[in-house]
Amino acid sequence: MQNLVKNILHLTAHLGGGVGHVVLNYLDKVKYNSKYTHKVASLDYINSSAKNRLDDINIIHKDNLSKEYKILMDLISCADIILIHWWNHPLTYEFLVKYSLPECRVIMWSHISGFYAPANFVKPLFNYSDRFIFTTPVSYDVDLIKELPGNHKNKLGSVWSTGGLEHVKTIKSKEHRNFNVGYLGTVDYSKMHKDFLNMSDSIDIDDIKFIVCGGDDEKNIKKYSKLKGIEDKFDFLGKVTDIGKYLAIFDVFGYPLSPYHYGTCDQVLAEAMACGVVPVVFDNPMEKYMVKNGKTGIVVKDKAEYKKAVERLYSNSNLRNKLANNAKKEAFQRFSLDKMINEWENIFDDCLKVRKTEKMWSGKYKGMTSTPFQIFIESTGELGKLFENTMLENNADDTNKLIEMMLVTNLWHSKSKGTLNHYLVFFQDEELKNLKEVIEFECNLKLKKRKGLDNFRGIIS
Repeated sequence: MQNLVKNILHLTAHLGGGVGHVVLNYLDKVKYNSKYTHKVASLDYINSSAKNRLDDINIIHKDNLSKEYKILMDLISCADIILIHWWNHPLTYEFLVKYSLPECRVIMWSHISGFYAPANFVKPLFNYSDRFIFTTPVSYDVDLIKELPGNHKNKLGSVWSTGGLEHVKTIKSKEHRNFNVGYLGTVDYSKMHKDFLNMSDSIDIDDIKFIVCGGDDEKNIKKYSKLKGIEDKFDFLGKVTDIGKYLAIFDVFGYPLSPYHYGTCDQVLAEAMACGVVPVVFDNPMEKYMVKNGKTGIVVKDKAEYKKAVERLYSNSNLRNKLANNAKKEAFQRFSLDKMINEWENIFDDCLKVRKTEKMWSGKYKGMTSTPFQIFIESTGELGKLFENTMLENNADDTNKLIEMMLVTNLWHSKSKGTLNHYLVFFQDEELKNLKEVIEFECNLKLKKRKGLDNFRGIIS
């Protein structure tokens, strides 16, 4: 008798953090599903908390598979569908570029919006995958997506990524001191607005307090608040394990993000809304999609509007309560884990109709001889030629274009997010090191020519 239970292999760069929260909550809720079984394969680590949860729900899992490709290929051969949780991670790109896969079906679920490099889409991804699913519909507006041929557009879909909101359903507002403007998530200017400190300091409220929960660069940002003499207005708490006790004392969710950020569907924004903490956000694609201006929060266009919005919510408690109630109701309707599960069931059903085929990268560089430098070039898409011409041909015009692009956004400064720094964590490659030195030198040279920026510390240092 034919076995009707089909196996889904979840392939991820690592498991933990935001994507881990989504995957683990999904697996926990579908563990008794009779139609599909699930396994997890991680190229890098699965953190201890994630391992414990996977053990609790009896999900088979393997990690550090970038060093054990035979095991990974065996898992791929046995799976009915490979679901690659995709973002620009060095190990994921090494896997895609260097290794051809046995006959299989591949779905990619993008956990980045794709608007801005290095968190960008590249054309070979759509040749490689049988289906390519966005975590938010805003990704349909990416230029590369609009330009895809019809056969690739037919592969596209969108499933809103959520870890669910049940865990914040019982959180109630608690009595507290001060007017607390909360921030949860990535505390790094690759995600936050670069003027976060100045913008916050400009808000004219006597008893205001900014409670900042999260990491990557919070220590440096805290240090800078001290240098500016405004550290008393801020509590930088680093990564927290219990967000509930902070959501309970937030009056407003002040969430000003960089216009060039990589985010798609923000779990912490959804959680704040579900708790009735009114969000104030900028009019970036993701935030505009999640927050309805004047109904479930306030969407602003610039720093001046951000200041006025927080001050208005402070002085008008009736407005704050109205928006809070609307946000809470809408969050549970729109950001539902059950809805996400049903959508994935339909996609899996549809993908099983696709014939298994061998998978091979179709970029300029591919195969086992690809170097770390070439893998990085593949990950940058159309920008790849600028990096190559800067490094290999010393092309001054292309170098200038590259530097100007890097100076627009803080994304390239990050130690992760698919940057050159990130690739150097995994690949101690001389070409990558030399490229970093060239770019850092040129960035500093250009910035030192601009008034007031003599102390710039290096765009990618």
